Amino acid sequence: MLVLVLFFATVVSAENVEIRISDDPSARWTRTTLSQIPEVNDTIWIRSRVELPEARRATRMNAQPLALYFGALASHELWWDGVLLGRGGVPARSRDAETPGPIEVLYPIPDALATPGVHTVTIRTSAFHRGFHPKHGYWSIVVARYDRLLAAEKRSANRATIALSGILLTAVFAFAMYWLARRDRSFLLLGTLCLAAAALLIAEAWRPLVGYTYDWHIVRLRCIIAGSWLVGVQLVALAVTRFPHRFGRPVLLATSLAATAAPFFSHAYDPKSLYIFSICCSVALAWTIFAAVRRMHGSALALIGVGATTLALLFNPWGWVDNVVYFALLFLFVCLLCSHALEVRREQDERARLELEMVRRQLQPHFLMNTLTALSEWIEQEPRNAVRMIEALSEELRTLREFSNRALVPLGNELRLCRSHIANMSLRNDATYRLEVDADSSRLVPPAVFHTLVENATTHASAGVMTLSQRQRDGRVLYVFEAPASSEGETSSPGVGTRYIEARLREVWGDAWTFRQGRFGATWRAEIEVPA
Repeated sequence: MLVLVLFFATVVSAENVEIRISDDPSARWTRTTLSQIPEVNDTIWIRSRVELPEARRATRMNAQPLALYFGALASHELWWDGVLLGRGGVPARSRDAETPGPIEVLYPIPDALATPGVHTVTIRTSAFHRGFHPKHGYWSIVVARYDRLLAAEKRSANRATIALSGILLTAVFAFAMYWLARRDRSFLLLGTLCLAAAALLIAEAWRPLVGYTYDWHIVRLRCIIAGSWLVGVQLVALAVTRFPHRFGRPVLLATSLAATAAPFFSHAYDPKSLYIFSICCSVALAWTIFAAVRRMHGSALALIGVGATTLALLFNPWGWVDNVVYFALLFLFVCLLCSHALEVRREQDERARLELEMVRRQLQPHFLMNTLTALSEWIEQEPRNAVRMIEALSEELRTLREFSNRALVPLGNELRLCRSHIANMSLRNDATYRLEVDADSSRLVPPAVFHTLVENATTHASAGVMTLSQRQRDGRVLYVFEAPASSEGETSSPGVGTRYIEARLREVWGDAWTFRQGRFGATWRAEIEVPA
């Protein structure tokens, strides 16, 4: 027997439930628990007793009205002391005759029936439209003050609404940042990840916000599983894209397969979603730790967000799906957005520095002095060659100006810059330089990278043929540049040109590139390998 405390809810417990299978009044009542009510092809009657305390009589004039909350994957008719409080759907003894009722409903209890003493709650139910075979059937009976039951429903809906608003706002910022920096797929992935999380939260909040008949419950559960998979896998995809490494694709593929297989290891639906998030959050956490160890930019904030989400999942796994997931994902996305925004700011500063470095290297006093000295001699001796030198220098500087604010340019434009420099240096040094190319001129490359290699070759070699070739292997592109090696010894420390090339490659591809150069006999060889 249950006693109602006016400040708290009274839940019908396991010891106070009796059931009777079929509508036959002579059938025997059996004591059981709500979680052990069987699934049968017939109607089920549920009976329990509730005791309202004498304290309610003393405060009855000022007392709030009472209500009875009933939640179940079943249609029902509900009586309080033999008086019909309401019905949800039409319970029946066959699938065709039954009409599905709401999964949860709140019935006010008239004051005339809510007197101190013992009361009997009787429910007639049937459940032919579940669409699956739940382990416990989700039975819940609660008696409490009407306003408190309403407030409990609103709290759940409010939590979902607040978290959903934050996640959608984060998505808007992510898409805006992608629009401003279109080459950064991380922002696009973050925006789509936020939309997937918003869809998951809508599915989670579907029941308290809108409600539905119980035959739609299986649809909602499947939407939650699909949303969990989409959010989890996209989180890993964002991590491996944001912090690239050559093992990124295999890790993403393995995670996707594991997350796909995880739901099959549990009959219940809450563990299915829990297993998916456990796998994906663990992989994302390991990847961000790996990025932090490599000291990749932005990894610290990302690690805080993913780490906090994983800890929330670890310490409250069974409350994750219903409550924790709302704000854990919101906090995670805010951390990822801040990490991305700070990285974009750093990249913008780095790009400005590179643009200044590119122009500065061409306007350095040593280069201008040698060029002007050679030009003055040609003006006196060979005016035509002087004109050609001025045209070549003008073309080189004009092309550099076009490149100054771009992160990628077509290889054909880069080669035009290289040939302008070769023409200039050929006239200035009175030597023959030639560049032979076997590469796709439409591919995009960082500006002035090959120009830097050509500049180094023409500075240190008296003359000769330079070659640039391109090969594709394992989803990557390899550029090979070869030039005659100078007779001077090469320093082991990287020069300004090498640092410029590495900075340009890092700006575009993060750490997903390699740059090697060295002397091989009479040839100086440089190799640049980048993603295709």
